[in-house]
Amino acid sequence: MIQVDKFINKRNEFLSCDFDNNQSILDILLCFDDNYALPAGVNIFSIVESNPLQQIHFHLFTHNLSDENRRKFSGIKFDNIAITEYVINDEFKIDEQNTEQFPLSACVRLIAPIILKNTTDKLLYVDSDTLCINSLADIDHIDLKEIIVAAIADVPYMQQTQCAKYDVVPGTYFNSGVMLINISLWCEEEITDKTLRLLNSGEKYQYPDQDVLNICVGQKRLILPRKFNNLLALSINGNDDANVPNGTIFIHYITKNKPWHQPYRSKLFDSYLEKSPWRNDNLPLYCPKKTSSIRAYAKLMFRQKKYLAGIKHYIIYLKTKFKK
Repeated sequence: MIQVDKFINKRNEFLSCDFDNNQSILDILLCFDDNYALPAGVNIFSIVESNPLQQIHFHLFTHNLSDENRRKFSGIKFDNIAITEYVINDEFKIDEQNTEQFPLSACVRLIAPIILKNTTDKLLYVDSDTLCINSLADIDHIDLKEIIVAAIADVPYMQQTQCAKYDVVPGTYFNSGVMLINISLWCEEEITDKTLRLLNSGEKYQYPDQDVLNICVGQKRLILPRKFNNLLALSINGNDDANVPNGTIFIHYITKNKPWHQPYRSKLFDSYLEKSPWRNDNLPLYCPKKTSSIRAYAKLMFRQKKYLAGIKHYIIYLKTKFKK
């Protein structure tokens, strides 16, 4: 088994809590780098506000986190939660072809269960680009007997392409953005070793951590109702997250259209942002790697009759497009 402790530089206790041992503690994992620190922090606020009576221990596995963002996480204060940071060092490596489209931190979730095996038996992983808008009480009722991962089935086109490619039962290729993990069975089945070997085998995966998890978990998966991970693609100035089905627990902002980018800003996301230490940050206007996002923002400026801003950002769009 891989000695994953060598990948951790140190642990920082951002917030301690004297938990009541007569009540359940929910362990939640987030893995991110500095680019996703803001949404991760906002996500924590959404989870706590939606679960005010739940004792929660947040485990933050960070890579290249700035001192400024570290101070902001240290500034989060709630009575019923603890926050521990685990600093990932450069010993943790993934074949570069599997980190071209996704950050290295996306694969850190593969080592976390071993690091936390003496802390909890059940671990809830959530992507940083999610928001919690309802109670997590149903998590306690999910039976993980003989189950390594419980997650929702990904969208139909992913089932069509990925199931055949990786010999996954049709309809059960799961989205790894929200996962309930059985840590003891994960360790027994050596999922960390198996997934990291695949990612460093020389093969390129389209959705690296998600593909290898679906391969290695095999049939020991439980497909959850979509309310646990409502996959949402934001449209321009649409606030689509205001219209998710009743009972939705997590909204997951898939695609590169994020609610902290113009022109996809979300009132729901902003409502949690305003309560967080990141409320005064200068948010990026658009996804810097996506020219269509820059063009969309320019069009939004024209519709709002902000013509100089529209011209400026359309020029930025053209320069960015032809630079590629």
